[in-house]
Amino acid sequence: MKHAELINQFREEIAQLAHEVQSSVAMGHFDINKICEDVVRGLFRELYGFDQLRNLNEDEKQNFPGIDLADDDARVAIQVTSDKSLDKVKDTLRKVINHDLHEKYDRVIIYNLTTKQTSYSESAIAGICGENLRFDVRSDILDSRDLSTRAASAEPQKLKAALDVLLAYTRGVEVGLADEDFDPPSDPKEVLGTNLVEIYFPPKLFIAEILPEVLKSKKGRNVKNHRKGVKDFSRECGQGIPSDFEASGGRLITFHDLDSHDCPFRYLIDEGTVEEFAPIEYYQIDEDHERIFKSLLRFMLQQKLFKQDVMWQHHEGKFIFLPRNPTQKKRTEQWTGQKISSRMVFERKFKTANRDEVLSTRHLAFSVDFLRADDGWYVALTPDWFFSYGDDYRRSFYGDKLLSGLKRMEKNRSVYDQFRFLASWLESIDREDLFSEETSNVPTISFASPLKLAGGRSLDEQLWEPLHDPAEDQLQERLGLL
Repeated sequence: MKHAELINQFREEIAQLAHEVQSSVAMGHFDINKICEDVVRGLFRELYGFDQLRNLNEDEKQNFPGIDLADDDARVAIQVTSDKSLDKVKDTLRKVINHDLHEKYDRVIIYNLTTKQTSYSESAIAGICGENLRFDVRSDILDSRDLSTRAASAEPQKLKAALDVLLAYTRGVEVGLADEDFDPPSDPKEVLGTNLVEIYFPPKLFIAEILPEVLKSKKGRNVKNHRKGVKDFSRECGQGIPSDFEASGGRLITFHDLDSHDCPFRYLIDEGTVEEFAPIEYYQIDEDHERIFKSLLRFMLQQKLFKQDVMWQHHEGKFIFLPRNPTQKKRTEQWTGQKISSRMVFERKFKTANRDEVLSTRHLAFSVDFLRADDGWYVALTPDWFFSYGDDYRRSFYGDKLLSGLKRMEKNRSVYDQFRFLASWLESIDREDLFSEETSNVPTISFASPLKLAGGRSLDEQLWEPLHDPAEDQLQERLGLL
């Protein structure tokens, strides 16, 4: 098995484990946390080299205060939890210090079995640790995405051993001893790929009444579109605001803490009306509230991608890749599939007779749809193309013809590869945000690995391939794709 295949399989297996834990905890089944302690112990042994890591709850025959795993030689202790809140972090560190465990262990790691928060208050944590313990929220609070990143740079033998730990959990027996290892089925079940990626968002939603003057037009009339009214008012005041908010019924809805002194929306709201909700308490009210919540998720994604030079094309309902700078002729992005590859996401083509005149501008594009299932949220990514002209990237008059030609040429595999690129790229910008000081305290949306469904019937892929049309080769040549 190639190294890249091992990396992909590890990423899929650990994402599936995180999803199982999240579902179990949502149903009130916390036993899975205890089961996963030994899984986490095996993963940290292989990927981090903590060879003497042991389960304190088993070895010491007690529920150890604050920590679950420890390597006395490496002087490292690990807490395994599905609670990603700041309160859990503070409680863990407080117990470590109160029981003098910081004198035995130099480093404390908190591993979240689901997904950690986007950011944590460093000042609150520093207030607990003081001079007793050095704790870095960036390197000492980890989740499955961090282990995936670690696995990608691990030696093949270590990566394979870590993957075997995960497979032993998912199969229930050691790798090599499952029924399918001895007697593989003659008609193996398919693992079906979807275009769904599970998403995560902050645990707190903030809602407040918008000041009456914000929702008045220059003529003193009430504006109908409250979100547009908020944007127009802020523009007139000469103050910019982020786009990750919604406005409905005279209220502003966002994941930004509206009580925070540096909140960008404070001058727009009645501060005495700020309320805090768990997101589920809002989107489960009725279909209208779920629709508004989906719109908020799209605005969050729009805000996140804008910093990556990916623009929301409102009239087309698509996100389109832009050049990194106005003069760039081609933009490529690196991603990891079966191997590390590059994909062109933006290209300007010039006329043969006049090399300074643009013939066409092509953008990789995609549409999104947010879906809720089993108390989880997913984004459906649909790859597409967009052809533009002009400096503001307006839709090309010839775009429909060029687009229809491209779509006729694309096969199932190429479309799925475009989806895999998008999913991989979104995960990579998550990792960038994780270590960026600029985004560390900004609420954002984050992504898991693509959802796959096991147990489908085996399909003959060749039956799904369209018949080859020689005329398409000529069209490809004209578009410069051959």
